[in-house]
Amino acid sequence: MKIQSETRTLTSGPAHHFFGYYSICPWNAAQTYLVCLESSFQDHLPEPGEMAGIGVVDAQTGQFERVAETGAWNLQQGAMLHWNPLAPDTELIHNDRVDGDIVSRILNIHSGNSRVLPRPVSAVSHNGHYALSLTYGRLQRMRKVVGYGGASDPNAHDPHPANDGIFLMDLRTGDCKLAVSIQQVYDLLVDANPILREQHMWFNHVAFNRSDNRFFFLARCWEDDHLQTGMYTANLDGSELREVVPFGKSVSHFDWRNDTEILVTYDLRGRGREHVLHVDGSPEYRVIGDGLLNFDGHPSFSPDSQWFVTDKNVLDSLEKWLLLCRVADEQLEVLEKFPMYERRFLGGDLRCDLHPRWNRDGTAICVDAQAPDRTRQLHIVNVSFDD
Repeated sequence: MKIQSETRTLTSGPAHHFFGYYSICPWNAAQTYLVCLESSFQDHLPEPGEMAGIGVVDAQTGQFERVAETGAWNLQQGAMLHWNPLAPDTELIHNDRVDGDIVSRILNIHSGNSRVLPRPVSAVSHNGHYALSLTYGRLQRMRKVVGYGGASDPNAHDPHPANDGIFLMDLRTGDCKLAVSIQQVYDLLVDANPILREQHMWFNHVAFNRSDNRFFFLARCWEDDHLQTGMYTANLDGSELREVVPFGKSVSHFDWRNDTEILVTYDLRGRGREHVLHVDGSPEYRVIGDGLLNFDGHPSFSPDSQWFVTDKNVLDSLEKWLLLCRVADEQLEVLEKFPMYERRFLGGDLRCDLHPRWNRDGTAICVDAQAPDRTRQLHIVNVSFDD
C-alpha cells in the first residue's frame, strides 16, 4: 500500500501550545477544533500557582482561543484533556485545582459554565459515563514529571496503602469507588518480588478498552534509580485482576487495539524494549516489527485498529521520528522526522515527546513538537492510503 503524508505546524509562538499526552483524540466531533494547553514556559516543571491556559485551536487557521485555565497540569500529560463523549463539540473534561485539592471539571466552551467533580480524571470512558482516577499527590511524590506541583499525598508514609489506588468515578453523579487498591496488588506481587517490601508502590497510566468494560494500569516502584513496573487489567469493579506483563520487565507505554488486544512496549527478551501485541487473559503474544521497532515509543491505534503510530528518539541527529505500522503485515513507514533544537527537550523531565494521537476518521495525526523558534507547538500530519 502506498502511503502519502504531509506535515504542517498548526499553532505558533511566542507561547507554547501542546496537548501533552497520546492516544486521546484532541479533535472535537466535527473536527473543526482541537483542544490544547497554552503555557508561557517549558524550561521547568510547573510549580504551585503557575497556570496554563486551556483553549481550542481552529483546525484550519491554527488560531488559539482561550476558554479557561488550570493549575493542575504538567509537560508530559497536560491536564488530561478530553472532549466529553456525551457532548463532544461543546464540553471539555480537564483536571484543575480548587482550594488545594486536585479535582476535575466538565466545562462548556461556549458559556464558560463548569461542573466540578471530586477527583481528577486519568482516563475517560468512550461512552462518557466513567473516569478512572489516580491520586496525583502520590504521583507528585513518587515521579513528579507526571504529578502536579504542590499536590499532597494523603498516604505519604504508607508504602502500600489499602485506601488508595485506582478509583472509578461516575462522571454524571461524581460518585467514586476504589476499584483496585495498591495494597491489593502489593499482596499479589510481594512473594515473587520481595524488593516491594522496602519500596513505596504507586499506580500510573490507565486506559479503558474499546467497550469500556475493562481497563489496564501500571504498578510501579523505584529500585535505586530504575523504575520497576508490571502491567495489569481488571473489570471496572476491580474483579478479574490479571497480569499482562510481569513486574520487572520495564513496561513503558501501551494502547488497546480492541477489547482484548493490547500493544505494549517493554523488555520481553532481555534485549531492550520492543513493541509486543498481547491478548488480555491469554499467554498469547506477538512481537510487532521485530528488529525494526525495538525501542520505546507511544503506540496509538487508528480508529479502525488496522494501523498504529509510534515515535522514536534519534539521539545522533536530535530528532523524534513518527512511524506508521500496519498490524496485519507490519508494513512500516517513517511519516516525519521532527528536529529537537535543544537536547534537553529530547529526553529528561522537560522532554517534548511527540505523543501521537489520531483524529476521528483516521486521516490525520496530531503531535507535540518543537517549531523552528524552539517553542513547543501542535503539528498535524495528514495521511492518505492508496491501494
